Amino acid sequence: MAYQDVMDDIRACVEGRRPTRLPVFALGLELDMLWQGRTCHESRMDVEKSVTGILHAVDHFDYDWAMVFPDDYIEFEPLGLDMIDDPEHPAMVASYLPMTRDTLAGFRLPDPARDMRLPIHLEMLRGVRDGVGDTACVTGRIAAPFSTLGLIYGIEELMVQMIFEPDLVQENLTFFIEHQIAFGRAQIEAGAHALWLGDCVASSQFLSPNNVAEFAMDAAAAVAEELVNDGAIVIYHTAETSLEHLKLQVQLPASMVNVGEGVSIAALRAKLGPERCLMGNFDPILLRDGIPEEVAAATEAMVRENCATPGGYIFNTGEGVMANSPVENVEAMMRTARKIENHE
Repeated sequence: MAYQDVMDDIRACVEGRRPTRLPVFALGLELDMLWQGRTCHESRMDVEKSVTGILHAVDHFDYDWAMVFPDDYIEFEPLGLDMIDDPEHPAMVASYLPMTRDTLAGFRLPDPARDMRLPIHLEMLRGVRDGVGDTACVTGRIAAPFSTLGLIYGIEELMVQMIFEPDLVQENLTFFIEHQIAFGRAQIEAGAHALWLGDCVASSQFLSPNNVAEFAMDAAAAVAEELVNDGAIVIYHTAETSLEHLKLQVQLPASMVNVGEGVSIAALRAKLGPERCLMGNFDPILLRDGIPEEVAAATEAMVRENCATPGGYIFNTGEGVMANSPVENVEAMMRTARKIENHE
C-alpha cells in the first residue's frame, strides 16, 4: 500500500542511507494498460483512461511509483516528425527528419501548454499527482539529448554523422540540452517528483565507452544537473550491463542509474563504489516465461543480495515488463519484494 514516507525513503536511497523500507518499482506501464483494456492510443491520448489506469495499477500491484510514460515521442512531434498513430502499438515514426543544418535551424522550443500532445502529457501528470499526492513517486520522462538524435533522425544516420559530421552532432546536442530541460521543468511544475532520463542509444549496444564519453555524457550531465537542481529525482537509464559504460554513468549528476538485467548489481557495486544509487534489475523474460514460485525465489535472492551491499538501492525491473507477462508473476514479484523489504 502506498505510504506517506515513500519520498523520504527514495531520497535516503539516493543519498546512500538506509530507508525505513525498500522502495519497490516495476517498469510495468505497457502491461498495466493492456491488462486493463486500454489501447496504446488511449494511453497516449485519453487523459482520464490513462490516469485511472495508472492509479489502479499502483493500487493493485503496490508500486511505490506512478509512472507517466505513454511513448518516446511526446516532445518531438512538434518538431515536424511524421508519426504513425496505430491504436494497438506505441507511437512510431513514419519517416525520420534529415540530419542537416537546415533542419536544425528550423527547430524551435515547443510550448508545453499548447503544442500537440505536450499539454495532454502534463495533464496526465497532474491527474496522477492529484490521485497519489506524495504517497507514490510520480515519474515523468524525457529522452537524453544523444538518444533524442536517434529518435528523430534514426540511429543509422546518427552513427554515420558521428563519423562524417561530428560538429553537426554536437550542435544538435546543444539545442536538445535546452529542449529537454524545458520539457523536464514543465513536468516538474505539473507535479512530477522524478524524471526518467532515457538514453538507450548511448548504451554498449551501439557505442564504445570512448564514443559515449565523447558524444553522450556531457549532454546527459547538463540535463540531469539542471533538473536535479530544480528539485527533481533524475533516473538515468540505458538498460546497461557493461561495467565500463556503467563507470561513466555513475559519474553523472543524476540521482540514480537503472541497471539492465542479466548482471549482478552487488558484483557491480564492488567495482563501481557506493556513491551512486543503483536501481534494477529484475529480468522481464523471467516475468514473462516463469511461474510465480520461480519469480518469487529470484526476487527474494535479488533483494537480499543488493540490500546487503553498501550504497543506495531501489528494486525495479531492468527493462520494461512485457505486455504478455502473466499478471500473477508481477504480483508474485511485488509481493515478495514487499515481504523482505525490511531485510527479515
